[in-house]
Amino acid sequence: MFITDIKYYRYGTPLKKPFKTSLRTVEVIESIYVFIETNVDGFVGVGEAVPTYVITGDTKGGIEAAIEEVFKPLLINKPLSKDLLQEIHEIIVGNTSAKAAIDMALYDLLAQDAELPLYKYLNHNPGNKSLETCYTVSLNEADEMVADALRYVREGYNHLKIKVGKDNVETDLNRLKALRNALPTKVILSADANQAWDEESAHYALKHFDEANLNIESIEQPVNRYEYSLLGELARGYHIPVMADESLFSPYDANQLIETGADKLWNIKLMKSGGIFQALKIHAIAKSHNVSCMVGCMMETHVSVTAALHFSLAADQVERVDFDAPLMVLQREVQGGIQYDKAKVFLSEGNGLGIDRAYLYKKVSS
Repeated sequence: MFITDIKYYRYGTPLKKPFKTSLRTVEVIESIYVFIETNVDGFVGVGEAVPTYVITGDTKGGIEAAIEEVFKPLLINKPLSKDLLQEIHEIIVGNTSAKAAIDMALYDLLAQDAELPLYKYLNHNPGNKSLETCYTVSLNEADEMVADALRYVREGYNHLKIKVGKDNVETDLNRLKALRNALPTKVILSADANQAWDEESAHYALKHFDEANLNIESIEQPVNRYEYSLLGELARGYHIPVMADESLFSPYDANQLIETGADKLWNIKLMKSGGIFQALKIHAIAKSHNVSCMVGCMMETHVSVTAALHFSLAADQVERVDFDAPLMVLQREVQGGIQYDKAKVFLSEGNGLGIDRAYLYKKVSS
């Protein structure tokens, strides 16, 4: 089987309401869908990239340029092979979102060729893992955040991730107190600062989070992406567990986090790692050091989040997922792949990603 062409299309998917973090506000998920075509009729691989420039540095134009100028010349007319997964990382630095889309599409083809769902292609003995997604409460005034949280709980979500860090720590604490007081005690709350704090503010925040006794399950990425040592210091210094997110793009990052002691909770995302191939390397480091992992997503739709779920089901250390972004869209545009039963996530039947590729192509190319 040879690769004959790579096509890609921009497509915007509106959200039900704006999604706000300390870094940005999103109203539309701006995807670039990728289709790798082959000389075998009906064998097409699909992937998705999203331009999260404030985290990955990737823009729509940059993703398209990487595909057009780098990956098309690299891949077209080559036989389908696992070796291509390594080559896409060697030919260009950075550009993790474009790499992720190409990686997903290649894995989709490899698993189809093996006549297996992707998670079984990745791990022939994946067990019978059951996963539930948390739901993120975006940054707004406390009353609106409480109303959103109560609605998500009524809809069946028992773990809520609360965005913090846009305002001062006291405001964040007041929001968290309002949420904890309004919600059933069984609801798990975690917090995500998205790199919002400097060293002094992070110590102040975690100290007061501890003292407030709000039973916060974890605090995600309180400081800048490159502050590995500070993350380790915070992880050792406070009761609230610290999760690394933006600090974890690569196996190099994973080893830095191990060395500095930020090794309790990691959030792996395919848009950061450049796809499943590198995510498996990060997972191997996590497994060797018994690091508990979550798999999350940027503001992505069902295509790339389906790939992330396949990875999650195949990866032993993955105990939780944050796959709420597709739930936020006004209308689902993808058939097959990830499915939701309240918080429970599972896959439709089918080899590879299990997505209806012809339907998606017609939708985004017209």
